[in-house]
Amino acid sequence: MSLVVLGRPSMAAADRAWIDALRGRHRGAIFQEGLGAHVTLVFPTDATDPTSATSHLATVAAETAPIILSFRATMPWLDRYSNETYVYLVPDAGNGALIRLHDYLYSGPFAEALRLDLPFVPHVTLGRFGEAKLAKALVDDLNAQDIEIQARLDTIELFRLTDGEAPRRLAEVALRG
Repeated sequence: MSLVVLGRPSMAAADRAWIDALRGRHRGAIFQEGLGAHVTLVFPTDATDPTSATSHLATVAAETAPIILSFRATMPWLDRYSNETYVYLVPDAGNGALIRLHDYLYSGPFAEALRLDLPFVPHVTLGRFGEAKLAKALVDDLNAQDIEIQARLDTIELFRLTDGEAPRRLAEVALRG
């Protein structure tokens, strides 16, 4: 069992459908059923228990205002551990706020889980490819479309991930700082 903290930004239905369609076409095992498009803020870890994690989320959320996001570009990201290339939808507006939220969440009970060998790039994953050139071709195509998705992150959510089971949401906390 692992715990993960996600931000699932609200956005126009047409934008959500566009993202979901891309994720559906370019999915891989990485796309966990039931989570949908999201920004991972704390990566799966067993460093703490659900009670401590929920309490920490409440503390962080009380001091963090909702985050206005604007996604205007995609980028390829080579995973050096799997040699697969992901296509990320990355925010222009709100990027710094997501980084600060990520850093704040990795204090307290999640502090031991922070991996400094993996830089945090706020994103929504759109696809996963075994061949980097295919990911790059999709990135080039998408960036030529002048994407602009306005979104807002109002809550953060704690999920339990267990092999062979659907993700289970344990808590949803409103950002209200």
